[in-house]
Order: sequence, then C-alpha cells, then structure tokens
Amino acid sequence: MIKNIVLIGFMGCGKSTIGKELAKNFNFNFIDTDCVIQEEENKSIEEIFNIFGESYFRELEKKVCAQVSNMKNCVISTGGGVIKNIENINNLKKNGIIIYLKATPEKIYQNLKYDDKRPLLKNKDKFKAICTLLKEREELYNKYADIVFDINDSSPFILAKNIKNTILTR
Repeated sequence: MIKNIVLIGFMGCGKSTIGKELAKNFNFNFIDTDCVIQEEENKSIEEIFNIFGESYFRELEKKVCAQVSNMKNCVISTGGGVIKNIENINNLKKNGIIIYLKATPEKIYQNLKYDDKRPLLKNKDKFKAICTLLKEREELYNKYADIVFDINDSSPFILAKNIKNTILTR
C-alpha cells in the first residue's frame, strides 16, 4: 500500500497546485493543512497571524498535522513553516512519504510577487524576506525529505507525473 504523500517546501513553490494534480494521479484525497486551519478557525491565515500571532498559528498547524497524519490515501500539502516543529514531521512521516518541492528564491518571488496575503512577507522587501526565510528553512527541508524535487523548470502536470513515477519505483 502506498503511504500518504506529504509535500513540504517554501510558500509559493506549488505544493497546492502540484498536490491536487498528484491526488488525481493516485486517486487520493487532497488536503491542504492551511485550508483546514482556515476552515476550523473561520479566518484566513493572515487574520490568524494578525489577531493571535505566529505561535498560535503554529499550535493550530501542529494539531492539524497530527489529525491528517492518521488519514489514509491522501496527498497532504503543508504550510511552508511546518518543518519548524519536529513533532509535525514525526507525525507526518508515520504514514507518509515526505517530498520536498525545492525552488530558487527567484522562482518563489516570481510566484509570489503579486500575492499580498502572506503574513511573513507583508510590508517587507519580498525578495529579501524570501531569501532570509528560505536560508533559515532550507536545511530542515532537505533533512526531513525522503525525496527532493526541483520545481524550477517544470510544469505542475509534469512534476506530478515525475513524482508519481519516483514513488512507484521506490
């Protein structure tokens, strides 16, 4: 039986887009942990950050990761900072294979330059903030990933096919 497929990576690297395509390819359910948090709180991620702060959001994220890690036949798209808590990774690895979708700061910036809904990039030099956060997180993404995929030069459709082939031939 194939485990859950858990997508980690920086915001704007295509986890949701690629994840939905992967879910179709495997006939799995698609779960976006940020969407689950927003539904449970009845607030956007931006509102949660503004009202309660990042540490509150990270607690919600931890709870949701524990919940979804018990599900089966899922592609799980996680928030970019999910790797900051080892408990999240341990839960997600129990029943999942962790795929790191790796992107350059330039690619991430291209994907996010018009996005004003990312609390950690708001009111900052976006490119500089992306570089700083990515530098802080890159080691953890690589450390926890079972498989790393460079997403810079491929379409989500091709990436989903390549990820599927890699998982099936492991």
